Amino acid sequence: MSLAAEDILDFYELEAELRKIDALAGPSEAHGILCGQLSGGLKGETWLKQYLPNLGVKGEPWDNTREWFGELHRHTLQEMLDDQFNFMPLLPDDEDPLDARLGSLAEWCAGFLAGFGAMGSRKPEEFSEDTLSALQDIQQISQVDTDIDEEEEGEAAYFEVVEYVRMAALMIFTEFALECGESVPPGVTVH
Repeated sequence: MSLAAEDILDFYELEAELRKIDALAGPSEAHGILCGQLSGGLKGETWLKQYLPNLGVKGEPWDNTREWFGELHRHTLQEMLDDQFNFMPLLPDDEDPLDARLGSLAEWCAGFLAGFGAMGSRKPEEFSEDTLSALQDIQQISQVDTDIDEEEEGEAAYFEVVEYVRMAALMIFTEFALECGESVPPGVTVH
């Protein structure tokens, strides 16, 4: 099975796959968890056994679902490694109501923090000042009030926050997964 990135890195496709395995996590939270785990150094063949419990999945998915999640892992990692900075958190489409998109962004941030934290505790001195600040900001965004005005200012502010979260996640990934010498799977190019 080798699906294209656009067939895998889609909010609604991930939502459908999560339903198949009775996951408690929604698509944004599930993608955030994976990105947080990758940023924290998730690697090796047992990554799925580390990932699924964080989604609230009690059993192992059957083979075709396991392969699908393997593709999700591969494409997400490739996006995070991309030197063109094409990585994006998986969120609902822009046509969805702003409060739903904002709620999903908060879920993505909460998932990212949970995934990053699940990879082990770190000492404060391991974090750069920028990374500490980014993690604190992501934590605050995870608790955002979704009851906002749907005016143009709200849309513009939403896109600014998404862009900030995107770049903060990439910075954290670079600092911990890449600079700490974590291995990159075969076939993935580091830029």
